[in-house]
Amino acid sequence: MGKASSEKKIARAERVGATSGPSERRAIGYPSAVALVIVLGLALVVFARATRDAEASPTLQDHWHAAYGVWDCVSESFLSPFQSEFDPEGIHSHQDGLIHIHPFTSSVTGKQARMSVFLNAMGASLSSEKLELPGGSSIDADVECNGEKAVMQIVRWSDAFVGGDPTEIILEDLEDVRFLNDREAFTIARAPLGAEIPLPNSIGNLEGVLGGRSGPGIEPPNTTNVPGPQDFGVELE
Repeated sequence: MGKASSEKKIARAERVGATSGPSERRAIGYPSAVALVIVLGLALVVFARATRDAEASPTLQDHWHAAYGVWDCVSESFLSPFQSEFDPEGIHSHQDGLIHIHPFTSSVTGKQARMSVFLNAMGASLSSEKLELPGGSSIDADVECNGEKAVMQIVRWSDAFVGGDPTEIILEDLEDVRFLNDREAFTIARAPLGAEIPLPNSIGNLEGVLGGRSGPGIEPPNTTNVPGPQDFGVELE
């Protein structure tokens, strides 16, 4: 009896040992599979978000226009339009007071179609302290107009032809302002908070926009990679 009992115990132990391997593998494999599903799910979310952002307007197929102007409360007038026709990415101007927005690289479509892209093509830059103009001059916010301190701001109208009260007044991250629709209007202004800032005086040019061109005698833009003096309205010596 003792020998038979011992043999049964040994056989039972062997059966347990033989079946424990797959169970352990299943126990280890299940968390790994869950982790893989989570990683793949996160990757799909990131891909979907990137695709959605890339397809947001303006797209590579869009061709928009916006009126713009630079208003200075010191002179109570608009500056002359930027003279650059440098066009590295498809957001540029033709010396007509209009921003021509037809991206030809995905890096400036959707949420990346910003005022900074336009200003870079114009040879200018904008912050809450000043607007740096082509040629090195600047319009600084540290002045007073009618006894009030001026600030740099961007005033947006969602429809240039409707006008009326501004859709938005932006005081921070000015170069991050996005282009959201066709035929918007933007006034870049040095003026006190709450001052009445006019619509750009170039809105009339929007009416003549046809096929991406506006106004008479406009030459094709300079699409070279390096801007020259002619792009910034600088006279050659």
